[in-house]
Amino acid sequence: MGTFPFSALVFACLAALLGLRFGLEAWVPTAEAESEAPSKEAGSVMVVPPKPEGLAAAPGAGSGEGQSTMLTPAMCATMIADLQDTCWQALARQTAAADPQEALRQCQKISGEELRYECRADVSETLAPAHRDEAVALCKEIDSVKWRGQCNFGVGLALAETDPEWAVARCEDAEAFKTFCRHDVVGEISLVNVTAAVTICARNEGDTLTRKTCWHGPGKYLARRDMGEAAAFCRQADPQWQGLCFHGLGWGAAERDPDAALAGCAAFGEFADNCRHGVANELKRSDPQRETAICESLTNPEAKAKCLAFVTQ
Repeated sequence: MGTFPFSALVFACLAALLGLRFGLEAWVPTAEAESEAPSKEAGSVMVVPPKPEGLAAAPGAGSGEGQSTMLTPAMCATMIADLQDTCWQALARQTAAADPQEALRQCQKISGEELRYECRADVSETLAPAHRDEAVALCKEIDSVKWRGQCNFGVGLALAETDPEWAVARCEDAEAFKTFCRHDVVGEISLVNVTAAVTICARNEGDTLTRKTCWHGPGKYLARRDMGEAAAFCRQADPQWQGLCFHGLGWGAAERDPDAALAGCAAFGEFADNCRHGVANELKRSDPQRETAICESLTNPEAKAKCLAFVTQ
């Protein structure tokens, strides 16, 4: 067939998959975090991982606006070895809704075991909006505890906007990611149905860490859109969780604009430090020097100590 001109396709596939090449083990909550007592104090926070993006961008964007690259088995087969697995995974995601069994066959062509599991989880997530029961069944068939949990996590995210109660129930089977599943699923729910998100979190289900992250998630997700909207949500939380919600608010707002986030935090009175603490945590990777300065500015001693400790973690 000759050499396939795959440069645009390669970059599209890699862009779709890049967010998944990190260690999911790092998301597992520690025993110390689970045992932390709930508090309204500004320093009582739960650092939460970013939402798993799955393969939301697949198939990859093409060279022109509004165009997409539709993969085929022949395209993947002609790629160099280092790129074939990425291509098979993207092809499986592309195929999943129309023919899930064919998509799983593409997953089996992947040479790496971890990526094969990840691929099966991607297929389930893609299939879930139209065929939720089949998607759940596919998750159950995954042998890996890690990827079985991630699969249920993704299926929950896929239904968050359309069936909140069913979506959050999938977190019960998210295994190691149960706590963070609730954080992100309820965060997604809040973007389209604030009442449902408040109702779910107000039930105070699960252990301390699960209850914390339930309120933290919507604070973070809503603040990515509007700080005032997020603050209105946080003020509906039980008093013991309001500080955590405002921490999420600061974090989410800082993802858009750290300067605007810090300015906005000043309006939240007793929760201003919680909000600033969230801004500081978001800056850890991009500007640790500024993160330290914000931590130093916190007026609550406990908050300041925890914020500074996070800088060096």
